Amino acid sequence: MSKKIYVYNNGTCTRVKLYGVDVVNLFLANGYKNVDSEKEADYIIINTCSFLKSKEEYFYKFIKNVDKNLRKGQKIIVIGCLPSILKDELLDINDEMILFGRDLDAISKYFKFKKGIETKATTVTDKLEGSKNFLYLFNKYLLKSKHIEYRLKRENVCYLQISSGCRGTCTYCSEKFTTRLKSRPMEDIMEAIHDGMSRGYTLFGLNSDDASAYGKDIGGSLEELLESVVKIDEDIYFSIPEFNPNGLSDRVIECLKDKKFLYITVPMQSGSQRILDLMERPYKIDDVIKRVKRVKKNNKKLKINTHVIVGFPGETDEDFNKTKEILKSGLFDRVKVFMYNERPGTKAALMDGKVPDSVKVKRRNELLDVMKKQNIKHFSLTNLILNREQLK
Repeated sequence: MSKKIYVYNNGTCTRVKLYGVDVVNLFLANGYKNVDSEKEADYIIINTCSFLKSKEEYFYKFIKNVDKNLRKGQKIIVIGCLPSILKDELLDINDEMILFGRDLDAISKYFKFKKGIETKATTVTDKLEGSKNFLYLFNKYLLKSKHIEYRLKRENVCYLQISSGCRGTCTYCSEKFTTRLKSRPMEDIMEAIHDGMSRGYTLFGLNSDDASAYGKDIGGSLEELLESVVKIDEDIYFSIPEFNPNGLSDRVIECLKDKKFLYITVPMQSGSQRILDLMERPYKIDDVIKRVKRVKKNNKKLKINTHVIVGFPGETDEDFNKTKEILKSGLFDRVKVFMYNERPGTKAALMDGKVPDSVKVKRRNELLDVMKKQNIKHFSLTNLILNREQLK
């Protein structure tokens, strides 16, 4: 009789969620059955995120509750980000808990699996709440923006995990402890794109922890991948959700001229070079601004998202104002503002100059207000909707 798995794959970012889908497919390929109830399962697999302290606390509490209700013979498998930073704490809950990071090979080795999985385009389904559903319908019948469709209607998007892990040394990030860089061969990715096209999809997400690192471990490059993508003679559209600014090479910028590219995320993190150096981000802010301007000039329909961290240790009003001025310039169409979270095991956690939470909240709200005013000033209803998750 086949052993049964139950997989909890909610509450994470898209790229970690896609890893959870790969894990499910790996077990299915090796004869396991996926069931809808924890009670039926031999193994309860919980995919986790630890990017924010709130996520870490949520999953830790969730795992404790699941453990309380285990029946005899059941085991919990924790995958994703949490095992790398809370290994001892998780084993204190239950010393028979099985822990993996984001490594399919480690899972295969542990369970002695004989079969791997093929790279395929994957869809992710989210039930839209009332307000999002209204905006989706408003867009579908009036605005007709592919950018909004991509953000709001996940089941309309085919996601491809082109790589996992990165080569960064960012002092605030604990995700680098969870996995090493592992890129999927370009021919597999292209095959998966064509698989998605054959199923009628026109929107694709090229997901990774850092797209700019793609191929560095297998003798390939993002440039080669994007140059292959632009040769596809079909009306399809691509988004690249994570894109370290140092990946905006001349060849990449040339590729991004193509109308196929809809939306990219370029996480600036700060407009202050002093703070970027403390973060160990591998670029100069002035160079990033020039390159993003080139991308926007070459492709006026391409939307550019950024991430910003406020309240990093040592961030002064002067540092913050440099970030604020860049957003005021209208360089980015959408921004996601994170208040600095101290993550265990990181260099930043040991730095002096901690910023009070009240200051972080104030700075976050100021940046969101800047983006709202920018979008109103430029009459961009599309950008207002793209920013709506934070502009409340």
